[in-house]
Amino acid sequence: MAGSYSWLSFITARQQLAQRLADPGMVFWTDGEIKIYISQALRMFNSLTCTWKAGFAFTPVNLWTSLSTGNSPRQRTLMDTDAYSQMEYMLLEPATGGVWTGTSQFGIGDLVQALQRRRDEVTQVTNCNQSLMAGIALTPNTARTALPDTVIDTARVRYMPVQDPYGGYGTGPYGGGPYGGGFVPGVTGFTLYRDDTVAQEWFEPPLYQQASAVPQTFMLSSEPPLTWDVDIAPSIPGTYEAVVLESGDAFSPPASTLLNIPDDFAWVLIWGALADVLGRESEATDRHRAEFCMKRYMDGLNLLLKTPWIMLARVNGAAVTTDSLSSADRYSPEWDSNPASFGPFVVTSGIDFMAAPVGSGVSVTCLGNAPVPVLDNDFVQVSRSNWDTVLDLAQVFATFKLGGAEFQAALEIEARAIQACAAENSRLRSTGSFSDVLMERGQAEERDQNRYNSAKTGAASG
Repeated sequence: MAGSYSWLSFITARQQLAQRLADPGMVFWTDGEIKIYISQALRMFNSLTCTWKAGFAFTPVNLWTSLSTGNSPRQRTLMDTDAYSQMEYMLLEPATGGVWTGTSQFGIGDLVQALQRRRDEVTQVTNCNQSLMAGIALTPNTARTALPDTVIDTARVRYMPVQDPYGGYGTGPYGGGPYGGGFVPGVTGFTLYRDDTVAQEWFEPPLYQQASAVPQTFMLSSEPPLTWDVDIAPSIPGTYEAVVLESGDAFSPPASTLLNIPDDFAWVLIWGALADVLGRESEATDRHRAEFCMKRYMDGLNLLLKTPWIMLARVNGAAVTTDSLSSADRYSPEWDSNPASFGPFVVTSGIDFMAAPVGSGVSVTCLGNAPVPVLDNDFVQVSRSNWDTVLDLAQVFATFKLGGAEFQAALEIEARAIQACAAENSRLRSTGSFSDVLMERGQAEERDQNRYNSAKTGAASG
């Protein structure tokens, strides 16, 4: 791997953490447990410092691509059972993944419920699981469309009629028909702009709520959950196509299920789930540690919202802008009707979700997953100057199960580590004149189509 470190083996790193914990024989903290803490500390360090920028070249087969799949450097690999194992270690229970062999204080059902609740909340707040939902059934002359309950949010809608609703190609500048023009050549659908009922009443009479024609906008604000309305009921049969935010698969241990959030932020889910498990009314209640976990969970949500998941893009070797979906629709209407030749730009939407010209050579620079060692002789990918910070983070994970004054004392170590991560992040940002622009490109859609009118942290239920 280009730019890799080769000075510290994984087995040596584990021995050093065991020495830190005054358990060189790995009795109270087993070797398997220490492996997990070092791996998680490396991921947390990368999420705090944005160290591992990575290039990714591909040739899109479809217009929309998720960098969470395939051989992307942001591929999502961690399972719910990985999280259960870490939580079990941190709760002083046998780490058996998706089954339970521990005490009566907890059960696997407690972990599943807490982890899934926090996973669903992270998905909603950070918009990190968008997809293209095609072939959504519509009923001609009906304004409302219903969606499956796996849809959390709808970002964009296109009307895809089976034929030209304006009368086919003919003598007008874009074809014939009763309105003097058909589809613009090459256009295969109509992008519906998001609006609301008040705007329709004020600015779109007399078209608004007329019997049927071609819809121009869709509305969410005054509609029931899992539906949208269009301003004009479509008269021509067809389908809708929508960019939606979807929930992940339900967890059902002992089978393993993908967490489906960026790997380097799995620690956010774990802190959030531990906050729930330790904050409930039971023999397991620990208010102090539950409060700590909740704070780290909320910090992680804010961090994920600001992560620079994409920084640069090229199409066929030429640098192009990374435009937001809202901006592309506003300034290049129907850009995706020509999926092989639109541009020159790529379109970004939710975290890890982007569109690029089909069949072109596309390369992007993004924040890749932290490299995590597996074998004893694998090298830990961290610089000599930052290894102590990673050890600090791993030590905090490890001492959580001690509780009480011993864990409280470890919080000074955590504060030192976070301060060091902030300094490293600042140093890396200072290496370029426009690093601030580079790091903010992944938030373009959130800026142009803000999903929360107030502070985003208020969106989380806590």
